[in-house]
Amino acid sequence: MSLRGYTRALVMGAALVLGLAGTATAANAAPEAAPAAAAARTVYYSASSYSAQADQAAQIWNSRVPNLRLVRGGSATIRISATTGGGSRAYPCGLGCATIYIDTRDVAAGNDALRIVAHEMGHGLGLPDNYNGVCSYLMSGGSAGTSCRNPNPNSQEASRVNQLFAGGRIAQSVASTQVYAP
Repeated sequence: MSLRGYTRALVMGAALVLGLAGTATAANAAPEAAPAAAAARTVYYSASSYSAQADQAAQIWNSRVPNLRLVRGGSATIRISATTGGGSRAYPCGLGCATIYIDTRDVAAGNDALRIVAHEMGHGLGLPDNYNGVCSYLMSGGSAGTSCRNPNPNSQEASRVNQLFAGGRIAQSVASTQVYAP
């Protein structure tokens, strides 16, 4: 028996003797949780505009994609800023890398800023546009209309990003330009 196995058996035995069954369970759960957290790939982002929305969008992606950890700061490879005219858009430069422009005219026209930021981040995370007009698809972008306020990737979108970031694998090919097109 390895030292780790012996220690685990000793802790479990002591917990059972002392009537601390919950402690034994917690001791067993910790080693399983650590590898999953270690597998997540960290991608840094910055936002000179739409900062609050960028933080919310990062939190949304982090909560749905176990293999990804978006963090503000560091050597940002996803950079978000505002523009006026030309449409909101992302210029992906690889997986976890994009220059994103949020068009103030899109927001003024009634498109939800958080949805736009989360959508454009999706391009930096490897997702293409899907102009199907369905609000439950984050990557449908502006085709879902101004009444759509859903900033969440659906299960297929989240699963695809999770696959792309699995095992630290870095995909090099991503579409070059994605426009929100309200």
